[in-house]
This record gives sequence, structure tokens and C-alpha cells, in this order.
Amino acid sequence: MLPETVQLQIPFQVLLDAIASLQLEEKRRLWQLLNEEITQAETDLPSQVLIQNNNGSDYKPTGEILTAAEIRDRYPREWVLIADTESDDLWNVIRGEVLAHSPQREEIDRALTKFKDVRSISIEYTGPIPDEYSVLS
Repeated sequence: MLPETVQLQIPFQVLLDAIASLQLEEKRRLWQLLNEEITQAETDLPSQVLIQNNNGSDYKPTGEILTAAEIRDRYPREWVLIADTESDDLWNVIRGEVLAHSPQREEIDRALTKFKDVRSISIEYTGPIPDEYSVLS
């Protein structure tokens, strides 16, 4: 006997309203499920790094300076290599130029070696910290 399937097309706003009506524990279960699905989808992506400004030791700024919020919005759940960063007193990035981005941290580490003449550089992750990483405070 074949399992029965149903395909639904639910408007996004209806889905958002349904999620908003969930109890806190149900929202946490949904968040965990979505996080697992996103992590799996990212793992299935081919490993690649997108270098924005590949001038190597002749690095020259492109002029596109983004705020930390713009970087998070543009490159969600990715590792980002940021040059000429402006930071606050706690060394949190305020703004800078994105040199490279990738879902894979190892790709960013490789890209880092291409930018030897950058005076200020930072590596940031734009999503929840993966379980295999530690955070120092």
C-alpha cells in the first residue's frame, strides 16, 4: 500500500501567523527542526568560497562598506572575512568591507592567506554559533 501524500500551498503570511500562535515549547521544537534542516542543507552545498576582492597582496578597497547588520542580512548563516573593520570598544565589528564569504569556515581560513596587506581584518559568523565551536567571553 502506498502512503498517501498531500501537497499544500500555504501563503507565507498564513504560515507566519500559525507560527506566532504556537506555544513557546512548540516554537522551540520548530526552531530546532528548522536549524537541523538548514544545517543539513548547508552541509549538502558544494564547498566554495566567494572572494569579493581578489587582489592578493595588491589589496585595494572596493569602496563598498557594509554595516554589521547589512553583512548579516546579505550573507546569512555564513562565515565572512571583513577588511578595514571599524569596531566598538569590545572589538565587535561595526562596519567593513566583505572580502570573502562561505558556509564553510575552512574556506575562509584559506581565503585569509590571500590578503596579506590588509591593516585590519575580522572573521565573523552571521548565524547561530555551530555546536562544534566554542565561544569565549
